[in-house]
Amino acid sequence: MELTYILVDFENIQPQDMGLLSGDQYQLRIFRGPHQKKLDFDIVESLQPHGDRVKYLQSDRHGKNALDFHIAFYMGRMLQELEANGTPASGNTRFVVISHDGGFDALMSHVQSLGYGAMKAASIRQALGLDEPVTEPGSALQPMSAGNVDFATPSPVAQPPGKPPAVKKTAPVSKAQPTKPAATAKKTTSAQAIPGKPEAKKPQAPARKNLGPEDKEKVIENLRLHSKKRPVKRKTLENHITSLVGGNVAAKVVRGFVAGLENEGVIKFSDDKIVEYKIPKRKK
Repeated sequence: MELTYILVDFENIQPQDMGLLSGDQYQLRIFRGPHQKKLDFDIVESLQPHGDRVKYLQSDRHGKNALDFHIAFYMGRMLQELEANGTPASGNTRFVVISHDGGFDALMSHVQSLGYGAMKAASIRQALGLDEPVTEPGSALQPMSAGNVDFATPSPVAQPPGKPPAVKKTAPVSKAQPTKPAATAKKTTSAQAIPGKPEAKKPQAPARKNLGPEDKEKVIENLRLHSKKRPVKRKTLENHITSLVGGNVAAKVVRGFVAGLENEGVIKFSDDKIVEYKIPKRKK
């Protein structure tokens, strides 16, 4: 099974979208600074469905980059344990650091060179490919795509501003000699980027405008199987459902879906808090 370790630099970013990490293929590690003694209630609720797949690690050291070194050291220990257990380096094991800190780029490149998937992202949504990549100074890594996760290679070096690309001079063609017709230029692929010319963005698939019976059955079955880890607030439930159905769905569609479950008596709310679940039994 593919396994992705999400390491959150919580001193740098406090992600509000950790509820999107649905599935046993994700292992979440939250690294806190010595002054971070409490977690926001909404964040705790979004982490509740993850159970023992989330662990909290707190650094007792103050100072610039102290938590960054803590994360780097912990990742090194994880790699050592994988090798000691005979787990081969492959794309089936991946590491994602959630942080704005550009100092992680060199670490991610080194982990890639060892044969593992590795990247840095500014949010959980970006790491899952649900947002456009955020360009940051010093960052050479792109986010992994949703579904079949793929870690990109470093981007090509851009041409320095103000200095046009060198043009190769060709010898003049003699008038006495017939000129050969120019060869048809090959189409430039995404791997052959033209220096100085931005690559065209790939069109994103439009968000789904409805959820069908199979989506409803999937959500009901998930809530049936995880009776002790169900969301307790409306917003948390909406995020959980978005993750279950694949992420690419309009927010108003999910809100309408939740309203339908409420009308059917499957869920009972008090304001925005869920006070009761009445999950129907499986049909025989």
